[in-house]
Amino acid sequence: MSRPKSGASVLGRLGMVVAAALPLAMAMVVTPAVPVSASSGQPWRNAGQPPQRRADELLAAMTLADKVNMLHGVAQSLSPVPTVGYIPPIPRLGVPGVTMTDGPAGVRNGQKATEMPAPISEAASFDPSVARDYGGVVGTEARDLGQDQLFGPGMNIARVPTNGRNFEYFSEDPLLSGTTAGSYVRGVQSKGVIATVKHYVANNQETSRQTISANIDDRTLHEIYEKNFGIAIADGHPGSVMCSYNRVNSVYSCSNSATLTTALRGALGFDGYVVSDYPATHDTTDVAAGLNVELPTGFHETLPAVQAALAAGKITRAQIDDRVRETLTVLFRFGLFDRDTTATSPIDQNADNAVAQRVEERSAVLLKNDDVLPLSGGAGSIAVIGATAKNSAQGGGSSQVNPLSVDNAYDAITTRAGSGAKVTYADGSDLSQAANTAKAAKTALVFVRDRSSEGSDRTSLTLPDNQDALISAVAAANARTVVVLETGAPALMPWLPKVAGVLEAWYPGARGGAAIARLLFGDVSPSGRLPQTWPASDRDVPANTARQYPGVNGEESYSEGVDVGYRWYDARGVTPLFPFGYGLSYTSFAYSHLALGHRSGTSGDPVTVSFDITNTGTRTGAEAPQVYVSKPHTVVSSPPRELGAFGKVTLRPGETRRVTLKVSPRELSYWDSGAQAFTVQDGTYGLAVGGSSRSLPLIAHYTVNRTAEGLDGHPDVDHTVRPEYRAP
Repeated sequence: MSRPKSGASVLGRLGMVVAAALPLAMAMVVTPAVPVSASSGQPWRNAGQPPQRRADELLAAMTLADKVNMLHGVAQSLSPVPTVGYIPPIPRLGVPGVTMTDGPAGVRNGQKATEMPAPISEAASFDPSVARDYGGVVGTEARDLGQDQLFGPGMNIARVPTNGRNFEYFSEDPLLSGTTAGSYVRGVQSKGVIATVKHYVANNQETSRQTISANIDDRTLHEIYEKNFGIAIADGHPGSVMCSYNRVNSVYSCSNSATLTTALRGALGFDGYVVSDYPATHDTTDVAAGLNVELPTGFHETLPAVQAALAAGKITRAQIDDRVRETLTVLFRFGLFDRDTTATSPIDQNADNAVAQRVEERSAVLLKNDDVLPLSGGAGSIAVIGATAKNSAQGGGSSQVNPLSVDNAYDAITTRAGSGAKVTYADGSDLSQAANTAKAAKTALVFVRDRSSEGSDRTSLTLPDNQDALISAVAAANARTVVVLETGAPALMPWLPKVAGVLEAWYPGARGGAAIARLLFGDVSPSGRLPQTWPASDRDVPANTARQYPGVNGEESYSEGVDVGYRWYDARGVTPLFPFGYGLSYTSFAYSHLALGHRSGTSGDPVTVSFDITNTGTRTGAEAPQVYVSKPHTVVSSPPRELGAFGKVTLRPGETRRVTLKVSPRELSYWDSGAQAFTVQDGTYGLAVGGSSRSLPLIAHYTVNRTAEGLDGHPDVDHTVRPEYRAP
């Protein structure tokens, strides 16, 4: 979404236009929700009943105008608390108003909140508990600020590395993306706030995002671009989904019954309500396609428009009832009818900053280390170079948080280095001055950043503002140069052979400076892994033609099919700068003794993979073991390997631990367009285990046998995998 930061500007004015366009009864219901005590003749007020029954009881008492009230949000200027979207209350029925806020990287509703690290960091941790903690902070603060619904997580697949929103998305892999999103959703919703997974679906670029048609074959759409949403829905049970601006195979996402109804509510099992992006609606018939709530700046679900559509037979009252019932059921499920939804509380800044710091420490990725890190306690002299060291980077757009507080790396490094070290600084604007500052120090730390934002894509993967020249100048003056990247996505590194170390810190959040200092000095060992492949050049990417990206005449071809991200590099034998899943540590790990729970099974059997990991170094550290699946090619061609399971394990020096991961049947499957289902082929599957997609020392094989007996004792000839998206 692209909206003003507060209600006083453009959206506020649009909100007044919306209010003026609504019937008087709708425009005036702007008071806070009424008390939630039981009311005579209103059985839906009884909190002891199931949400579905309460929704049915309320629906039966609603007029058409009441129902339309639930189909159309109004601007935040009508809300009793600051917010970015608002469904007005219906006081006589006890229906509360619903406040909505941006939030993938922290609450963004015009008020101050904790700036979390860029959402990509959650996936980089390869640890679902990190995403759950992250979501918990955002959910808590949303509730503190009187918000009922949060627009996050953003979880579109990173198809194009220059996409301006990759920093707020998770991964190029649907399993990692979906699992991370599901954990984030659980964190948010554990605080009583409705999470909204977005942007459904195939919203993979900002260029022409409101009109572009993502033309995708059926198999690719299901295997890559919808599968992550399915996993998040199964794991997190989100209350809401946001449909996107773009078209999918020529049909706008918020008008698309194939994606909203057949796929989302059918195959993916979603039972919440769908809200539109701002403004992503196109017709009153969007309700029939599966849209529940048109958010501000759209004018298709007002009472006059709905009455006209009913009279013309374009929609039915039953379709309106279905959409309203779905929304009401979620509101009852989250207890919005049973509490004061406008109540606010002070944010616990210290506690939430501490979580932000832990997220950063567990997600930063050490990309290169030629014995320069960690810095020792008696580090001698350190040159800190680059304005980013004093001004932490953050992504732009609806994920940009107005922070309660933010530290910086220069101050944190100075404090951590102590009185025995000399820390100098140059902002990097003068290359000669930067080189001289670096030359006079034992170690040079160069802080650089990219610029990513909603609304536009980066023109290339090159660092902006002459920062490559800055790094080269510093590296030429000091052989012990470490580059600290604050980026939201991959960047090119023409200077990589010249520097001794590289730490990817992402956009590091409110306590990113403290976290970076602890990482550089070895108080914590880096354990993040790359959730997106880093290409060696702008051309070494899967979507490398104009038709693929940014599209021609409003159409973009997803002709790379299922070969997205590392799948494409592996299929074509292209060596990336850094592979998917890659990351170094201050210690080392060895893998051994791979064993499968069983060597063969039916299409419905998960595969249990066990192995030992030993910390062979001298420091405590965390490893992110990854299992990759190689499928047989007897029916369809598949990528050489695909992520099937992953985990995170912390080991002391010399410690060995037995790790067991489970590969779901869905990770063995492919989408069968004829059967319209995920299907497991018979044949032999490869299972490879290691620390990245290009470092897999352990290999085993598993057989799916077409003639194996099913649970009923008869031959299992149906290899269809039922719609179970839950991650292992």
